[in-house]
Order: sequence, then C-alpha cells, then structure tokens
Amino acid sequence: MRGRRRTPGRCIGLTLSGAVVLTTTACSPIERPLAAVYVDGRGVPQALLRSCDEDGRVRAPWLHGVAVRTTETEDGTRPEASGTEDDTRNDNGNDTENDNGNDTGNDWIGWESSGMHKAADFPLFSPPAHWPAETRGPQSLQPGYRYDLRFGDPDDSYEYAGTVWFDADRLARVPAGRVLTLGGVMTREAFEEAARKAC
Repeated sequence: MRGRRRTPGRCIGLTLSGAVVLTTTACSPIERPLAAVYVDGRGVPQALLRSCDEDGRVRAPWLHGVAVRTTETEDGTRPEASGTEDDTRNDNGNDTENDNGNDTGNDWIGWESSGMHKAADFPLFSPPAHWPAETRGPQSLQPGYRYDLRFGDPDDSYEYAGTVWFDADRLARVPAGRVLTLGGVMTREAFEEAARKAC
C-alpha cells in the first residue's frame, strides 16, 4: 500500500567459526520497479518516476552512465559496466558513495540532484527545473555506456530504491507504446500497476 511504513532493514550479524559475519544484503536498499524509461514519438528519451511515499516524494534522483568494458567469454564478448561494487572505492580504498548510496566517483556522466523532490515524468536528460542538478559529460545517450536511473527512499529507513538499468541500444529497441523497467519491457499501464504493487 502506498505510503505504508515498514520496519527498516538492518544488518544481521552471524557467528561462524568464532567470527562475526555481517550479511551485506540486509544492509542495502531493495531495488523496486519504480522507474521506467522510453523514447517518445519525437525520438526523445523520457523518464517516469513513481514513489511509495504518500506525499509522492523521492530522495536524490540521478542518472549515471558508466563506461562499459567487454570481457571475453566462450560465446564471444559480453559487455560489463565498469562501475561495479568494487569500483565504488577510490585509490585510497575509501568508499566513494554518499549517504544516499549514490556512487560519487568521477567516472560517471549524466546528472544528479540532492534532496527531496516530487516524483515526476520528464525528458531523461532534462530533470524538472526546480530540481537543482549537477550535470557531467554529454547530456544525451552515448554508445558504450550503461545507465542507471535511480532514486532513494524518502524516509530515513533507506529501505528501497527505485531504479532501471539500460543502454542506448536497449532503449532504442523498446517498442512504441512500451516502457523499459526493472521488470523488463511492458505497457505503461502495466508499469503503473507494478509500481503500485511494489509499494
């Protein structure tokens, strides 16, 4: 149900062979299908953000594109995002994520906006004017980059994150009248329903 507060996720300590092991999955926000992207009839990429908050708020929305590298496999090459979990540390071994869990390394292109905002629909590279946003690099889809459109839980629990991952080629293959979400390609109506159920 939209706006319903749940118990925040907590790190769980386990004793294993005399050592305490922390389960990292319990510490990370759950990714929910609350963001979608598509290309409109004019060829302009669009973003849709939906919130579970009863006031329709989202925390620190951003669009980060990270360069993709390829690794050789038995079937040929497979692209991998260079901004993996291990890459969120700087040369000193320190985390480069801020308190919203955002990757704050310098290797991304796109935009990010801090603070609370109302969920909105907008051109992918033109967030609403009342969202002060930092931009980096080209403000258009670039080949060789994997993009993450994301926002955080507006409550202090950091329980969930709305997100969708894509690249220029994947987005270009979304049929007219459909949107790309964390759950795959679907109709706009199916996305709205999936977002409601995710809350």
